[in-house]
Amino acid sequence: MNKLTSRERLMRIFRGEEIDRPALKLWGAGPDVGWQLHEAYRPVSELAAQTTDLFAGAGGYWLNPMFGTDNRTKVDTWKTETGDPLWLDHHTRIHTPKGEIEMVRRVSQISEPGYDMEHYIKDEDDIEKLLSIPYAAPEGMKKERYDEAAAHVGDRGIAMIDLPHAAYYAHQMMGSETLAYLSVDARSLVDELISVYAKRIFGHVKRILETGVEHPVFGWCGPELFLPPLLSPKDFDDFVFKYDKPICDLIHEHGGYVWVHSHGRVRNFIERFIEMGVDVLNPLEPIWASNGDVDLDEVVGTFGGRIGLEGNIEIQEIIQSSKDRIAELIDACVAAGWKSGRMILCPSAGYMEYPRPTEKYIENLLFYLRYGLEAVEKCGK
Repeated sequence: MNKLTSRERLMRIFRGEEIDRPALKLWGAGPDVGWQLHEAYRPVSELAAQTTDLFAGAGGYWLNPMFGTDNRTKVDTWKTETGDPLWLDHHTRIHTPKGEIEMVRRVSQISEPGYDMEHYIKDEDDIEKLLSIPYAAPEGMKKERYDEAAAHVGDRGIAMIDLPHAAYYAHQMMGSETLAYLSVDARSLVDELISVYAKRIFGHVKRILETGVEHPVFGWCGPELFLPPLLSPKDFDDFVFKYDKPICDLIHEHGGYVWVHSHGRVRNFIERFIEMGVDVLNPLEPIWASNGDVDLDEVVGTFGGRIGLEGNIEIQEIIQSSKDRIAELIDACVAAGWKSGRMILCPSAGYMEYPRPTEKYIENLLFYLRYGLEAVEKCGK
C-alpha cells in the first residue's frame, strides 16, 4: 500500500486496519526538542522528532482524583534535611474532616528518581480520612485543547490525553506492602477507595468527550501494580478490570481509543486487556527480561491482530548491550510484530529518565533510532 503519514499509521494501528509498516517510537520523544534532562540527550531528541511516529501530550485535561479542583482542605508542606546534601525530604500533611494524614517523599537535588518514605495510608482509618476529603469536579473542558495538540504534532503523530488510573492512584496512597495487607484485611475499604476514584475519572472522561473531540486517544499507566507477583489475578479483575472497562467502553462509544502501559508479566492477562477494551498495550517486556514474560512470536500467533502491540525492547538492553545485540533484538521484534499488523516498536521505558547518561547509552539510543527505522521500513518493501 502507499506510504502513510505517522498519524495515519498510528491511528490505523489503534483501529486494527492495514498499515504500510510497523510504527517506530521512542517513548518520551515529541515534536518539540526543547528542555533536556542532560544536554547529551539533545541529538537523540532531535533525531526522534524527525524520524519516529510521535505520541504528543494533549495538555489541559489533568485531574487530581483526590481533590479535583476543591481548595477548601488545608494542606501543609515543608522540607527537612536528610543528612545527605543530595537529598531532601518533602513532607505533605492533609487536614481531612476525619483527621490528619501525612506523607514523606525523598527528593533528589540532582534529578534522580525520588522515593516515597512514608505514605498517606498506613491503616484502615487513613482510608476513611482520605475518603472524607471534599472533591469538586473540574469544569471548563474545551475541545480546542485537544484540537490544538493534534494540530501541533500534525502528520508526525497523534495527541494523547493522559488520565490517572484509579487502582494505581490508590496504590500511590499506600504503597505495595500496605496494599497487600489491606487487600485482605480491609478489602471492602480498598475497593471503595478505588471505586470512588474510578467514578471521578469516568466523569472526567465524560466531560472531555462531551466537548465533541473527534477520535481522541486516551492513555494511562498502572495495572502492573495489580498483577502477580504483587497481587493476584483476582485482584486484577476486582480492582482493575471492573473499573477500567466502563471507562474504555465510554471512550469507544464516543469514537475514541485506549492506550495502556503495564509493566511486568502480562502474558496471561492479554485476553483480559482485550476484553477490557485496550486498543494498544505497552510495553510487553520480553521473556528473557527478569520482569517480562512476552514471547512476541507466541503472542502474535495466539492473539493475531486483536490488540495493538507496543514495545518488546527492554530499555536495559539499550543501556548496556552491544549494537549487534540491539540489532538482533530489533530484527526479531519487528519480524514477529509485523505478522500482527498492529506493531509499534518501542523500548520498555522513557529514554530521558537517567540524569547522567553514559556515552554508550546515547550511542545506543541513536543506533536504535537509525537501525529501527531501517528495520520497520524493510517491512513495507
